[in-house]
Amino acid sequence: SAGIGRTGCFIATTIGCRQLQVEGVVDILSITCQLRADRGGMIQTGEQYEFVHHALSMYETRLSTETGQ
Repeated sequence: SAGIGRTGCFIATTIGCRQLQVEGVVDILSITCQLRADRGGMIQTGEQYEFVHHALSMYETRLSTETGQ
């Protein structure tokens, strides 16, 4: 395993966190599609995709709590 699925999760989560900070919304599908266009195999399994969703959902909740929204 080259680890590109796990690496893709990390990269997608990082991009998604930044997008939430800057824009207040995140487009996980768009991030995933762009990563796969740049390098095939990023985020390979449903579990990895679910992980990104879960991590960003938790981060969004944290941001909302910190900003009082």
